[in-house]
Amino acid sequence: MNESVFKRRVYVTALVLAVITVFFVIKLFNLHFSEKIILHTSEPLDTGRGYITDRNGYYLALSVEYDSIFANPSEILNKDQAVLDLAAATGLSTGFIRERLSSDKKFVWLKRKSEHHVIERVKALKIKGIYFRKEYGRVYPYDELASNISGFVGVDNHGLEGVEYLFDKILSGRDEIVRDETGREIYLRKNLRLTIDRFIQFVAEDELEIAIKRHGAHQCSVLIMEVNTGRVLAFAKKPSFNPNSFQNYPPQFRKNFSIVDTFEPGSTLKIMSLAALIENRPDALKKEYVCNGYVDINDVRINCLHKHGKLNITDVIVKSCNAGMIQSVRPLEKADMYKTLRKFGFGEKTGIEIPGEALGILRPVNQWSGLSKYSISIGHELSVTASQMTAAFNSIANGGVYISPSLIEKIERPDGSAVKSFYPAAKGRVLSEEHAHALLSAMRSVVKTGTGKRADSIFYEIAGKTGTSQKFSQHTGAYSDRNVSSFIGIAPYDKPVITMFVVFDDPGDSSTGGAVAAPVFARITERILPYLGIGGRDISGLTVKSTLKDKDRDYLTVPDFNGLGAGESLDILRILNERNGIKYYIKGEGRVFAQKPAPGSRIQNNENIIIFMR
Repeated sequence: MNESVFKRRVYVTALVLAVITVFFVIKLFNLHFSEKIILHTSEPLDTGRGYITDRNGYYLALSVEYDSIFANPSEILNKDQAVLDLAAATGLSTGFIRERLSSDKKFVWLKRKSEHHVIERVKALKIKGIYFRKEYGRVYPYDELASNISGFVGVDNHGLEGVEYLFDKILSGRDEIVRDETGREIYLRKNLRLTIDRFIQFVAEDELEIAIKRHGAHQCSVLIMEVNTGRVLAFAKKPSFNPNSFQNYPPQFRKNFSIVDTFEPGSTLKIMSLAALIENRPDALKKEYVCNGYVDINDVRINCLHKHGKLNITDVIVKSCNAGMIQSVRPLEKADMYKTLRKFGFGEKTGIEIPGEALGILRPVNQWSGLSKYSISIGHELSVTASQMTAAFNSIANGGVYISPSLIEKIERPDGSAVKSFYPAAKGRVLSEEHAHALLSAMRSVVKTGTGKRADSIFYEIAGKTGTSQKFSQHTGAYSDRNVSSFIGIAPYDKPVITMFVVFDDPGDSSTGGAVAAPVFARITERILPYLGIGGRDISGLTVKSTLKDKDRDYLTVPDFNGLGAGESLDILRILNERNGIKYYIKGEGRVFAQKPAPGSRIQNNENIIIFMR
């Protein structure tokens, strides 16, 4: 090749490369020093997050459109004056705004998701370099209600806790991109319908709030399952938090301790021990046991609260006798005990849709000591969660079928059509109907005459079991004088509708499960079963002494019961029953806060009057 031709080609190539290089340098320079902010629009449009509703469609979480304020500091000419004006308009500190406007970046946030009046004040300033962008903010209209379930989102609208976190992609629409009517790509947000009932959740939280103040507990919770479906009607926890301002609360308030943390169940597990005996050693049910206030096992003495004397197996359960329970499981094989507990779901997750559900602790038989079988029979040497306990006992309530608890009813598109419906996930039969009824009968006896008497109701027959377990101290390596107090109950006994687990962590007065948890069960039951349409027993036949003043009074309209106690109310109701055939029902305890029909209504013969107390 001619040398001059070769050199010419080299020069031409070099020139082309130089031109391209200069072009890229100019472009880079323009991008770096441009006064304009270019916001890329290639990403699909954010349409906010879907609603979270209770099972009846009441909004527990929704998205509201806000304006957010941002700035391009390089466009602001008089920054000192802008700092003062923006601070006055937004309520932000001058130090914060000055720091933001001193940035070399072309885009800095000043205030996100601002109130309308703030936006109007900032717009009125007409400061060059201050801009606004539409964003969606999360709002929880009932504040603390069900906050431990809903969770919350961060400033970028991503779920951080609860179902907001677990279903983040679905609620935000990040799992599906579609085109709107203009052809623009958008994230298709979806709604989440929970199984939670707003009213039942409120009642559970209300009763816990009262009880935690009364007993000074560290924390407490209630989980209520619908017997035949496994749907969770309420999962309350105290102390709780307001997700609208979650950052103002400590982590303890935001954590679902009875799901994330595990605890020893104590005597509630004696029902599971009885189930193991019924299935594997029915002969143990016919024996008689003797409690001297303690029992010695492998050189270890385990105490009872009382010296119970001679007992049959029902007495052991009713009186929650440790000595009798330990004696009864002596002939039971370890493997049979373990198999029963595994069947009832202990040692594995239930699948409830709450982040962080713990497995609990149920060690394999080959890791048991010579004492383990006896300790486990009275609720020690294993740990459980609230969902495990509720699901296990719910299988007794429904006649022997294990159903996993669920919080989600369905996922819906914005138009209300279902994307996915959730149905009961049944493991199958874990107990025969006959054996389930026997266990339920024993639980009824606990409430009727045993340690659970404070869970009983004059309106409904209740079945249940108390539990009180000492807390193990990691510091001392021994059990402390602090305890976890609980009650697991089923109502009504004859036709079960709900299974409820009530647990108090470290009540300040060291109350037992029968003293602190059982009464909460009773109060919640008496408030929610009428709401569910479950009628209670008619107590109009109760004999209550009436005063002469009441007897002589002529009731033409329904009296005002507000503020009256049970005795005063019954005096009046008995007279109305005698004169007008009125049937009456009392819900709750304490003093009357509501009634039906309203005061002043004309009395109709043979009608019903319901008064509500708290």
